[in-house]
Parts: sequence; C-alpha cells; structure tokens
Amino acid sequence: MIYFNRQKQQGVALVVSLIILVSLTMLGLTSIQRTTTDLAMAGNQRETGLMFQAAEIGLDSAEDFIEASNTNADFENTGPNNALGLYTVMASDATYYSPNYFDDTTWTTASQTSTTSLDAYEQPRYMIEYLGDRSQNPLAAVNIGGYGTQQTGKTVSIYRSTTRGVGLTGNSFRYVQSYFGKDKP
Repeated sequence: MIYFNRQKQQGVALVVSLIILVSLTMLGLTSIQRTTTDLAMAGNQRETGLMFQAAEIGLDSAEDFIEASNTNADFENTGPNNALGLYTVMASDATYYSPNYFDDTTWTTASQTSTTSLDAYEQPRYMIEYLGDRSQNPLAAVNIGGYGTQQTGKTVSIYRSTTRGVGLTGNSFRYVQSYFGKDKP
C-alpha cells in the first residue's frame, strides 16, 4: 500500500486552478480581440460596398442626364452650367484642366446630385465632360477593345462622367469614371 504525505500536497490544487484560470482568461481575451477585428472588417466591407453602389448610381444618373440632353451646348466651360458640373473638353484648348476630383469643394460647388434612397452619408454626385464628337477631337477617340467602333453615317458624341460615392460615415469616398457615347440626332 502506498501512502501519500499530506504535508507535501498542500496548495497544489490552488496552483493548478490558477493555471487553468489564467489559460481560460487568455483564451477569452483572444476571442474578444478576434471578434472585434472581425466586426471592424465587416463594417469596412459594408462601407466599401455602399460607396461603390453610390458611385454606380451616380454614373446611372449622369448617363440619364446625357440621354435627356438635346444639345451639347449644355456643356460649357463658363457660366451657370459650370456650377452644374458640365464641361467641354477640346484637345486644342491648352488652358483646360479637368476638375480636381479629390477636392471636396469641387464636389460641393461644381457637380450635380443624384436622387436616390440609398442610406449613405450624402447622395452620390457626378460631373460630366463633353469630349466632342469622335471625328472632331482626338480625346473623343476612345475605343477600348473594339467597343464603340465608328459606324458609317453616324456621328457619336463622347462624354466622360465621373462620380463620387460616399459611405455611411462620410470619411471615405469611391470615385468611378466612365465614357459614354451618344448618337447625334
């Protein structure tokens, strides 16, 4: 028969309990930190998706505006239309510069607002630059992968629209730019 000395075993249960308690505490803290990180990543993903949706809505609004426009005279570099974010770009005009897309004041003073029910910090905004007719302006000769090739007997006006989408917080922006061709009547 084996006898244990009770004097030598005093406090062993306490030490083992403390080691288990510290291990569980570390495991709990790691879980909390991971959950917080996952939550932040999910929020950023939602913000990114919302900004892109807002920018896409802005592009749709710009295309609708172009389709509804009856004349290219709406796109002037000066006058009241400039406050609407409508510009004419001529390759021969060395003084023309595209608007500064990364300046907040450009978007608040020289752009148009899309109307949408999107739950964002602010409504999407857009600017449109009339690049001219494809045959008149080298800047308008946009042809990516054969898309929009010149059709015989048709004059195509080319536009560049730039939109800015804002997420829920208003701290980040998504800029999207596209080219749009419209047959002249």
